Amino acid sequence: MPTPHNIPPLSLSLQHRNALHYGMLGFPLALLGIPLYLYLPNYYHQSFSMSLALIGSALLAARLFDVLTDPFIGWLSDRLKLHPSRFLQRQWQIILGIVFLSGGTYQLFFPSNNPGWGYLFIWSFITYLGWTLTQVPHQAMNAEISSESLQKTRLASYREAFAILGVMVVIILPALLGLDANSEMFYQLVFLLLLVSAIIGALSLFFLRQDRVIEQLEEESHSVKAPSLLYVLSKLWREHRLVFSIMPSYFTNNLANAIPATLFMIFVSDYLELSEYTGLFLLTYFIAGIVALPVWFKLAQFFNKYEIWQASMLLASLSFIGVFTLQAGDWLGFLFICILTGLSLGIDIAMPTSIQADLTQDVLSEKLPTSGLLFGIWGMLTKLSLALAIGISFPLLDWAQNNHFIPQVILLLLYAAVPILLKIGAWWLLVNLSDQSRYKEE
Repeated sequence: MPTPHNIPPLSLSLQHRNALHYGMLGFPLALLGIPLYLYLPNYYHQSFSMSLALIGSALLAARLFDVLTDPFIGWLSDRLKLHPSRFLQRQWQIILGIVFLSGGTYQLFFPSNNPGWGYLFIWSFITYLGWTLTQVPHQAMNAEISSESLQKTRLASYREAFAILGVMVVIILPALLGLDANSEMFYQLVFLLLLVSAIIGALSLFFLRQDRVIEQLEEESHSVKAPSLLYVLSKLWREHRLVFSIMPSYFTNNLANAIPATLFMIFVSDYLELSEYTGLFLLTYFIAGIVALPVWFKLAQFFNKYEIWQASMLLASLSFIGVFTLQAGDWLGFLFICILTGLSLGIDIAMPTSIQADLTQDVLSEKLPTSGLLFGIWGMLTKLSLALAIGISFPLLDWAQNNHFIPQVILLLLYAAVPILLKIGAWWLLVNLSDQSRYKEE
């Protein structure tokens, strides 16, 4: 949405300050990801003697329920935001989410003696719910801070930079402090970092400054009666179908990213036989992502957002072809691939989020409050892609082993060939949308 000429934009220094205040919450949300999704199952198995079947079924059930909550929480967030009380605005919703998130995380990390299936399911669901209550309003705010398209990219880029930092910190911590990832001391440290950074990130949101265009839109939207969920969805589909336009490409691309992420540990240990280099590969990948973000952002000032996202997907796809040349022990070759694919890491998340914020703001300008709902659907697609990656990859590997296929070949195809094809498919879907793009960076 263009900025009216008679309304001056925020100064560049204030825009950067806004992006910093907005992005900080990305750190705690990303910090929690690896301990919660990768380390926790083994922690419960080793420390509390729970069977892997019980752990897996409890976590799967919690995730299935969690996937369904995102659109509803997004719609509810929009509805509460229309209320005149300042205690129902997005910032306060996020604080409520952090209460659920920290409470659920504490119970998961430090359970009572002999936790069972019900305990793990309930506290996992509460933790996931807190995550959703925090993340959906936070992402929705991207469309509600600035009317300038480039600033939305800046906001998303800062958020992803903090998110990458959060992942790097939780990877480095065990090695740096000599802690076992299954030790209670490690979880105490992670919880302390989560709590402190989440509080700082949430409080920083109160220092955000909206530009005058957004303030006017929000003043007008407060006179709108809060519509029902079904009404909003049907109206969006009938009259504003463009807001859903990049979601198929986003979902396909996210699935392409999720499959190799799911299989990364197995690929490094079983195919490359380089498990001792796992930390180096991960750190290199994430460092490349942070280093490349400013370059991508600079390019976004001269090229269409769709073109930038297309370029990042092509770079990742072409770089990943190199996986087929690797042999066991080829650590240098895989390190180079980690660098090349890592260059696309941050922008591959930031740019589609920025595009979706542009599309969402067009609807906001027509007095239809949908930012939370649309980013709730966005979150649902993200979680669904992760669930499908697990649901597809592991059963296929198990089937290959039980049916006398060469597991290494299947692993290679799943880790590299399938993601490349999916990412090219996502690129093709986006190319077909590029003619509809009206968002040029100024």
